[in-house]
Amino acid sequence: MKKIVLFIAVLLAAGANSFKVQAQHDYGYFNSLGVGLSVSTTGIGVDVATPIGNHLALRAGVSFMPNISFDTDVDVSTNNPQISSREMNVGGELGRTTGEVLINVYPFPHAGFFACVGASFGGNTLVKINGHSDELAQDIAAGQSAGIEIGDYTLPVDENGNVAGGLRTNNFRPYVGLGWGRAVPSKRINFMFEAGVQFHGTPEVYTDYGNLDILSEASGDNTFNDIIDKLTVYPVIKLRLAGRIF
Repeated sequence: MKKIVLFIAVLLAAGANSFKVQAQHDYGYFNSLGVGLSVSTTGIGVDVATPIGNHLALRAGVSFMPNISFDTDVDVSTNNPQISSREMNVGGELGRTTGEVLINVYPFPHAGFFACVGASFGGNTLVKINGHSDELAQDIAAGQSAGIEIGDYTLPVDENGNVAGGLRTNNFRPYVGLGWGRAVPSKRINFMFEAGVQFHGTPEVYTDYGNLDILSEASGDNTFNDIIDKLTVYPVIKLRLAGRIF
């Protein structure tokens, strides 16, 4: 117990020294402007920030997720009774652009620790899905129908053997996070670290061709199903380099 009390006392003393060092710079209301460049799980981002006193900072920015592609095998549904099972290799693509408006809350006015609340918007297409099968094109030309099984639905294959669709999330996604570092540096440049989550709900399946059909039984294991089942919130880990313009 004594060791715990001593450890807390050391932390408080260190924090007090940190406050004294950083207390030389007081923030006003919208009287400074910072610009940040970040790398995170949402992509490469740029943002601007301005203080609202010593306890708050307003941030707004945009993130660009480069196109990240992957392949996975998915089950195929068909009305041909002679085919009991078939798979199709399908590609997924993660590229998207999102915006965000956030507020950093600094409970200790001259320290770097902050809690963050806000929202991300736009870029509601989480994953794009596309694929092609010459074999299925021949089946459809012969009067059959076919589709790939994603989640609780079947995405239809068109007459050319192509399938296109994806997974969508909410267009407005609340966000909470914790981090360290001032959004507007007290000096000219600083680093900021942040970790949080976007709440976007369960990803929904959509198709670019025809209509979705509901599956009578759950589809098999594949990467898209893992995303639907496990990615109900989107994790955000961000490293940000910021500079103060004035």
